[in-house]
This record gives sequence, C-alpha cells and structure tokens, in this order.
Amino acid sequence: MTPLTALLVFIGTFLFVAIVFVIPVSYALGIASMVVFMAGGHDVVTVAQYAWSSLDSFSFLAIPFYIYAGTLMEYSGISKMLINWIGGIIGRVRGSLGIITILASMAFGVLTGSAMATISAIGKIVQPQMEKEKYPRGYVAALLAATCFLGILIPPSVPGIMYALSAGIKISDVWMVTIGPTLIFMVGYITVNYCRIGRHLPKPEAVSISGTERLEEFGKNTFRAIPALLMPVIIYGCIYGGICTPTEAGALSAVYGIFYYLILWFVNKKAIKIDFLTIAAISGASTAVIGLLNAFSVIAGKVITLTGVSGFLSNLITQSISTKGGFLLMINILFLFMGTFMDINATILIMTPLLLPVAMNAYGITALHFGAIMLVNMCVGFLTPPFAVGIFVGQKIAGATFTDTVKEAVPFIIVGLAAILVTTLCSGYLMFFVNLFT
Repeated sequence: MTPLTALLVFIGTFLFVAIVFVIPVSYALGIASMVVFMAGGHDVVTVAQYAWSSLDSFSFLAIPFYIYAGTLMEYSGISKMLINWIGGIIGRVRGSLGIITILASMAFGVLTGSAMATISAIGKIVQPQMEKEKYPRGYVAALLAATCFLGILIPPSVPGIMYALSAGIKISDVWMVTIGPTLIFMVGYITVNYCRIGRHLPKPEAVSISGTERLEEFGKNTFRAIPALLMPVIIYGCIYGGICTPTEAGALSAVYGIFYYLILWFVNKKAIKIDFLTIAAISGASTAVIGLLNAFSVIAGKVITLTGVSGFLSNLITQSISTKGGFLLMINILFLFMGTFMDINATILIMTPLLLPVAMNAYGITALHFGAIMLVNMCVGFLTPPFAVGIFVGQKIAGATFTDTVKEAVPFIIVGLAAILVTTLCSGYLMFFVNLFT
C-alpha cells in the first residue's frame, strides 16, 4: 500500500465512521487505524501493545488528577468566591461586571482547565446581574464564549499536557508558552468591554467609604477566597519551586480538593451542589474519554509511521510550500478551521504526529512554538462561527439569538486574530515566559 493510499483510506474511514454512524472520535480513530493495519498486511496484535504503552505513562497520570481536582472545585461554590474577590479588586468602574467576568473566567480556568466548566459556572452567576444592569444579551453570550477558553491557555491545562505527551517535551514548558497570548486576550477583551459597554454607562455614584473600610472589605473577600487561591499556590509553588513534578502537583491538588470538599460538607452542606460519588463519576468519565482518545491516537500515529505517511506529507508540503511564512500561514488556517468543529484534544493527538516533524525538520519551527500556535488557534475556534461550541453554549446561558451573539463576537474574534498573529510572529515573546520559570 502506498503512503497516499494509506492516508486516503485512513481519512475516508475515519470520516465515514464518525459522521455516518455518529461514533465518538476515539473509536473512529481506532477503527480507521485497524482498517489501514489490515489493508497494509501489518500484525494487528501490536495494536493492543501500542494502546497499552500509550497509557502506561507516569506523565499521563497528571490528567486524571487535574480533572478530578477541577471537578471538585467546580461543584464546591468556588466560582462565586472568585467573582466576589475580583469584584472587590476592580471596584466601582464603568463596565466593571464585564471586567470581572473576564478575570473570573481566567481565574476559574486555572482551577478547572475546562472551557465548558468555566462558561457554565461563571456564566450562570454573572448573567442575571448583567441582565439587571441592561447588558445586551448578545454581548453577554459573546463575552462568555470569548472568555471560557482562557483557562486552557493558563496552567494547569489538560490540552497542554496532551500536547506535551504527543510532542515529547516538558509539560511545564508547554503550560508557560501560552501565558503571553493569554495576556493579549485579557488586555484586548477589557478594551473591547470598555468600548462596547463601559463608555456608554453612567459614571457610578460616589460612595462615601474610608480607606480603612475598603481595606477591611477587601480583607474579608480575600479570606473567603482563600480556598480558591490556595489551589494555584499549591500547583505553581510545588512545580516551579522544584518540589515536585507536574504530575505530583496534580496529585497534591486532588488531595487538597478532597479535603476542601469534606470540610465544606461538614461546615455548609448547602454550598455543595452534588455528592462526592457523582463528582468521582463525572471526573472518571472525562478521564476515560481522554484515555481512549490517547490510546487510539497513538495507534493512528503508528499507522502513519509504518505506512510512510509522515515522509509523504513532509515531501508534499515542502514541495508545495517553499517558505517558512507560507507554512505558518497554512497551519494557522488549518488549526483555526479545525477548532471551530473538532475537539481540541483530538486535534492535538491527530495533527501533532502529522505536522510537527515537518515543522521542525523542514522549517526550523520549535515544538514549543508549534504547540503555542496550535493551542491558541484551537481556542479561538471556540468563538468562531458557524460551528463554535462557545457561541452555542453562551447564547443558551444568556438567552440570546445566534445572530446577535455572532455580531457581538466580532470584536472578540479580532482580538483572537491579533493574539494568533503575535503567537505566530513573536516566538521570543512566548519564550520570555518559559525562560522566566526555568
């Protein structure tokens, strides 16, 4: 079987099985890989060995730990603590609720690393208050869709772990390389919020409060938010303080999450939304999905290697695209398009073994830079119509129409494109944050 035939059979089988039979991506990958294995005359017994070896990894343990800790935080009332604490810092400024939403989504994403958990937890709290303050529903939906993915770009990030495992590089480096783009998103979103909402709102009435009272109020909010603030302190302090690895820090965060949940259960049961076993089931299901995806994607990677598809694609791309700039343009368009309709973890596991060797060997693009481009583009895809998941979830929470949401999302998409541009062209800016903690 020629490399081109193997590639066409793999892609055709994958799309047919996934679309026609509505089978999850992980199983579609496995079936497509098996078809190519058998058609190419390879020993299918090795499939089970490849799948097992992909999961028999110490680094992979970080994923269930962070998912479990994030689920515990998600259902323990942490989001309201963060919003109150950030609100105390922002104070009474025009459009403050939008700024609070942006910063709270970033902070909550640090705890969960999940876009959908962030948009649900933060959105359900801020949406009623935004409606009370006459924020347009379409704008609320667009803002939630634009901010939900910021947690993916801030450590700890499960997609970051997936990419690090696929590329064979340090998890902590992948986490830090997306900090720079996140700051661009933050500044850009706050600017959009002021131009669209803040400058049109009346100036808040002056409140007679002394500096001592303000400081006292901030102290109270900070004290209440300590359970939420301790989580990133544990993770970052242990990793970048040289105490433990990212995987071990994940285990510590899970232990901390369990202790916090049990203490909250004894002190204030009403603050807990679901029981302990349900949380374990939710995190277990999420881990199983990622585990299957990882196992089958490794099999797909072996198929690509054994059939010579990697070398074929490398030659095809280098013959068609002669410059590094052309290649960067191609992968940006590809990843942005895939981000609008495909799961980020699936894209990472499928595309990394296909394109990373070409990027490194033919165009001199480092694995970290390639990973940053992929992650940022995939995140902006959450916001880019017509298939954007963030748009659909945001409009449902805000009760907005699809048309209004897309219209309000345009300025946020422009910020996303600016972040993509900086990520692509300014690798030194990205590496500044990596080198800062190494």
